[in-house]
Amino acid sequence: MDKTPLYAVVGVGDLAVAKLRNARSELSVQSVPTKAQGLLGDAIASAVSTYGDLAGRGESLMTRVRRQQATSDLQEQAKSTVSRAKATTTTAKKQAGVTKESVAATTSTARKSAAAATSTAKKSASRTRSSAKATTTSARKTASATKKATGAAASKTGR
Repeated sequence: MDKTPLYAVVGVGDLAVAKLRNARSELSVQSVPTKAQGLLGDAIASAVSTYGDLAGRGESLMTRVRRQQATSDLQEQAKSTVSRAKATTTTAKKQAGVTKESVAATTSTARKSAAAATSTAKKSASRTRSSAKATTTSARKTASATKKATGAAASKTGR
């Protein structure tokens, strides 16, 4: 699959950001709409005439972002979160099965076994709760890593 169009679009965005950063000091409040339209027209004309250059620029930017440590950290944290979510699901299923078996066994001995079933259910719920808490913590770390990677990628644009 040819990634050149994607790289060209990223390159256009990168070029527009660079031009806007350079033009920011030159703009006054009254001239913003006119200058913005002019910059947009220039960016579109530039994109049409320099498609290959923009694709190269976009590919370069995407490569830099992919190679950043923050991006790598994000990928590892996301894998960890997925793994923990799967583990939580497995734990919940197993503990539900254990609880179900325990409840079925206790129906014949009613009151005596009810206390044991309650204890087993509490233990099962505690294990599931602990696993869910670990998954939540991992998801928070993933969100933090995402924020960090996004910020790092954003700070690299226009360079």
